[in-house]
Amino acid sequence: MKFSSIKTKLFLALVLVSVIPIVIVTYNSYRSYTNLVNQQTSLVASNTIHNTVKGIEDIFGNIERISLTIQQQTSSATAYTTVSDELKKLASTSDSYDIFIIQNKLKLIFENLLLSYDYVNGIYLFSPDGKNISYGSTAELKVGYVPLQDAWYQKTIANKGQLYIGEPGVKPYIINSEPSLVFSRALYDMKTQQFLGVFMLDCSLDIFKGLNQDAVPNMSYFVLANDDGNIIYDSTGQNTDSRLPEDLTRKTEAMQGDELEFYNENNLTVIQRLPVYHWTVIANISLSELYEKYGISNKLILYISLTCAVIFILLSILLSNWITKPITQLAKIMRKNKSQKFVTTEIKPKRVDEIGFLYTEYNKMMQDIDIFVRESYQNKILTMDSQMKALEAQINSHFLYNTLESINSIAEIEEVESIAVMTKALGDMFRYSIKTDSELVFARDEIQHVDNYMAIQQIRYGSKICFVKEMEDSVLEAKILKLILQPLVENAVYHGLENKRGNGMLLLKGYLEPDTKRIIFEIQDDGIGIPEARLKEIQTLLDQPPEFMGLGHRSRQSIGIKNVHSRIALYYGSDFGLTLSSEPALGTTITLTLPSK
Repeated sequence: MKFSSIKTKLFLALVLVSVIPIVIVTYNSYRSYTNLVNQQTSLVASNTIHNTVKGIEDIFGNIERISLTIQQQTSSATAYTTVSDELKKLASTSDSYDIFIIQNKLKLIFENLLLSYDYVNGIYLFSPDGKNISYGSTAELKVGYVPLQDAWYQKTIANKGQLYIGEPGVKPYIINSEPSLVFSRALYDMKTQQFLGVFMLDCSLDIFKGLNQDAVPNMSYFVLANDDGNIIYDSTGQNTDSRLPEDLTRKTEAMQGDELEFYNENNLTVIQRLPVYHWTVIANISLSELYEKYGISNKLILYISLTCAVIFILLSILLSNWITKPITQLAKIMRKNKSQKFVTTEIKPKRVDEIGFLYTEYNKMMQDIDIFVRESYQNKILTMDSQMKALEAQINSHFLYNTLESINSIAEIEEVESIAVMTKALGDMFRYSIKTDSELVFARDEIQHVDNYMAIQQIRYGSKICFVKEMEDSVLEAKILKLILQPLVENAVYHGLENKRGNGMLLLKGYLEPDTKRIIFEIQDDGIGIPEARLKEIQTLLDQPPEFMGLGHRSRQSIGIKNVHSRIALYYGSDFGLTLSSEPALGTTITLTLPSK
């Protein structure tokens, strides 16, 4: 499996060593920066609402200072007359001319106020009996308006000189009124504390426009609302004269302190009370837009981390390949050596590290193994050749002994021409035996060697043995190992037919097996056969693997069947050789199997 390879393990190790620290550093950096952005967001929201509250307090402070000091202002540069004095006169007269005179005396004071504050629509003074004096170009009171029964007037009197802030909206008692906010205060004599009347300012909602100057543009807005949940001012200009959403109203009513901060989807909302004025400031900051603006650093962290991770992975691949590729190549070469010659190899470029040392030692080992195998193989061949020659010598000497004995017997008995036949046949056999051109001979030559042998034996035994041959032409032209048929024929003559009473027949048969295309030789005799116990011994002996003998050594085994079987097994392999079947008094059959090539 690739997962278990050194290359895979090394790659995974390098990736883990390089990528895990990057992941940890990226996670910590991303988390730290996110926390920092959240802290900055909270700080921005807090600063926004604090600035808004401070601006509102400054506005209310200006209004309060105006209302407190107006009654102390003089009505002209030459006469020391205060607003309080004029209010007393207004309360004590009903003459229109006197009222006109009073209005002109106060005109300079109030026109200065109108010019100093552009959000002031009108300034109004009301006497205790309902008479009024108004100043304003676009905010004139309706003719005959008497405020004594209006709610704002009653609440102003009830505040006992404290500033009263009315509800935002359109004022029905002002001509051509637009949504505005009214500030009013009851005026009293500084010495006697006599109620002199009511001072009122009608201000447009533009009074709050400058409150969001320090806010984050396009990301935040704020809303002013009273305790009843009515929106006094919305910095977006969309929710004037409406109420707060129910969830904000509930959160505002459930507040334990003066400030509350919470997250709502992609927004951060901060609520702060103004208990003195019974107002609530609600600031809202869009986190998605803020993150889009400041989140470039987060993206930069991720991009840098991904780039580093990709670079380290590529380096891990290159490094693992550089280290393991020579080892992989060496492993492939080693697998080839199972079926090919011993191959040496060189690493390119040359290396002087452990891998280079591995290649050097591998080449040295291959050379040593090659030398060892060659020497062992050559020694084995020499031993095999010596063993075969020893077997041939054993066969030849045994046959020579028997042949000479036959010649000697005939020579003693009679001097006939048969001796010449035997001598010639014997000479041909000797020449064939000592032939050393090759271990392989044509089958016809091997059969001719058998014919020479049987010619000698037929002179000895006469008509006692009938020798028959059945050979296919294709077999005669095949090459086989020499001296493998004559010993088997000899074994059939001496062990099967010699001790038989009466005549016997010996059949030598050769053919090509149809299915396997192997060469089959059968030597059949109708002699005395082999006893069952001896047959098992011979078959056991044939099943034993051939043994290599050193030079000068001889096997103690029989020189016939076993020697031929050993030679065939040594030369062709264990799949070839001979098998033996026999029945007492009926005869014996030896089957010899050889390859066709």
